[in-house]
Amino acid sequence: MLNAFGLDIETLENKFRALKNDIKLIFFTREAGCPHCKDARSLFETVASITHKIAFDSFNFAIDAEKDREYHIMAVPALAIIGEKDYGIRYYGCPEGMALSNFLDDIVYVSRGESALKPDVAIKLARYKKPVQLKIFISHYCPYSLPVAKLALKLAIASDDIKVDIIHADEFLELAQKYNVRGLPMTVVNEKKSFYGALDEEEYVQRIIELA
Repeated sequence: MLNAFGLDIETLENKFRALKNDIKLIFFTREAGCPHCKDARSLFETVASITHKIAFDSFNFAIDAEKDREYHIMAVPALAIIGEKDYGIRYYGCPEGMALSNFLDDIVYVSRGESALKPDVAIKLARYKKPVQLKIFISHYCPYSLPVAKLALKLAIASDDIKVDIIHADEFLELAQKYNVRGLPMTVVNEKKSFYGALDEEEYVQRIIELA
């Protein structure tokens, strides 16, 4: 059975059987000036309703300033995806199309707490001990964007030093302008330097280390 978001409930139930640790979806919204907040909330609530292993909570970005600071939220709609611990993964926007399937896979990755990185990449990452903040600008329907978003999420799971904001550029034009986004996908490293394109694991991690 398909719901309003085109989600097949039976397929989701089967996917979420792979969940290991409980998940918290912490959603940030506001009443006015957020055209995507209503749909995003409805989607995330629907996802959470599929299994008891996913809990949903929400805060008003305009009112709950303490929570905004606690979870480092910079705009809405935003979602913190919390597994066994907070890996520093923040999702900005309402996923649809290919991005929705990617987002559902991300929930499973966070629940399992397993990065599934190649062993040599995981070793290189473990040796790098400096804090890294990544902002990944993507598009719902860009086939090159989604692998980059997934890889960045894996890096955050693998390393406590890496935090990731996944941002749908078409929903956050002000952020796209602020970071001078000229193409997608774009990765911003520590607010200072950026690069474009989808690279393999080894190249992507090496590029981040060079720019951090």
